Amino acid sequence: MKKILLYLLMSLCSTLFVCAQQKTRVWLNEVARDDKFDRINMNFAVFELTNDTILTWDFEGTKEAKPLAIKKPAGYRHYGYGYLWFGANKSGKSPGMLTILIGNPYDKNPAFIADVNNNNDFTDDSIRYLPWRNDSVEFNICLSETQVCNRVKFTRHPYNGKFAYKELMNEFYAMNYPNRKFLGMEHCYREQHYQTKAGYLASGNDSFRIALYDANNNGVYNESDTDYMVVAHLNDTVFYPFDDLYSSIISKTKGNCFIDKNGSQFTYITAASQGDWLEVEINDQTTNEAQIKLGKKLPKFKYINWKGEKGKLKPSRKMAWYIYFGSPLTPTFTEDTAYLRKLRDSNNNKLMVIGFIEFSKSYELSVFGQFGKPNWILANKDKYLNKSLGIKGLPSSILTYKKRRVRAYHLSPKEVFELLSKEN
Repeated sequence: MKKILLYLLMSLCSTLFVCAQQKTRVWLNEVARDDKFDRINMNFAVFELTNDTILTWDFEGTKEAKPLAIKKPAGYRHYGYGYLWFGANKSGKSPGMLTILIGNPYDKNPAFIADVNNNNDFTDDSIRYLPWRNDSVEFNICLSETQVCNRVKFTRHPYNGKFAYKELMNEFYAMNYPNRKFLGMEHCYREQHYQTKAGYLASGNDSFRIALYDANNNGVYNESDTDYMVVAHLNDTVFYPFDDLYSSIISKTKGNCFIDKNGSQFTYITAASQGDWLEVEINDQTTNEAQIKLGKKLPKFKYINWKGEKGKLKPSRKMAWYIYFGSPLTPTFTEDTAYLRKLRDSNNNKLMVIGFIEFSKSYELSVFGQFGKPNWILANKDKYLNKSLGIKGLPSSILTYKKRRVRAYHLSPKEVFELLSKEN
């Protein structure tokens, strides 16, 4: 009889474990912007084509440029050429770059011809047209042999404004590329690459965006130690692949790539090489494998509160610490902040409470501090601190004993309040 009961108990535990985990495939049907998309101003430089000969391009500038004869289409008064960053292109004399021919570069809408088959013949490639000043256009550019694609946005530099920047760039090209004739910034374009493919994932009562980030822009989205799995809030339009709260680098070691979100853990399993889909395992509880072991000391760290004042976590023989990481976009934020106040009130001489809160705009932290008047330390999010403490999602928390020794992870303010109330 005891063996039967033991077997039933083991079966029940096994069933509960399976129910707590599930695998799902997410289709990534959208291209999306990462946080560098709008911050970095990469220039697509255009040089004059002379005698049907171009000079090769080395992305790192370490190799000597060599002349290369090309075949150009007829019908244009002037010709220019340039090189587009695309890591998937391994062929030709300028690996990592794609050769582009520009027809009538001084005109309102110049022709754009990409040598996608790397044969130095631009008469057998498709023709598209670039925009007028301040206008933008987006192209999907695919290599003929592999059909690996990259979506690029081109914006014509304005004629008026940014004179110092344009003059600086003109001097840069004249100094570093003396064997080429640079056509000037007014006839060049800002080059922006979509390196993120995104979709939507619903888990329980939570829905959010999830994506793969192609870090080296080579059209492959599942490279270990290079590419990232990234999440974003449902209404976010930008992904942050280098913020550990929202991303994790893909790893060869199973289970090392994961993100915590609203009490669940999303672990990378596999993905399509060109980023068409992503498979994750969903666990309804988080782990602290990447964090400081229980009983060990947290490192000392500094913070900046909502008033802009600097502070630091110090060891104390009398005070324990509760460190909370949250955001107004998480569903439990209102309840969490109410219990942070209760925690501080009921454990004033025993527990120090600090909350690192992420707001979408920097001034919102100050507004929250002024109107909320928290009795706990309200601090600005610090991604470097998050990384050092192993925080990989929101909301999250660390409860310590005295002297900064880790007691527990992932307890909500309400759970800590109830725990300490029983102990008191």
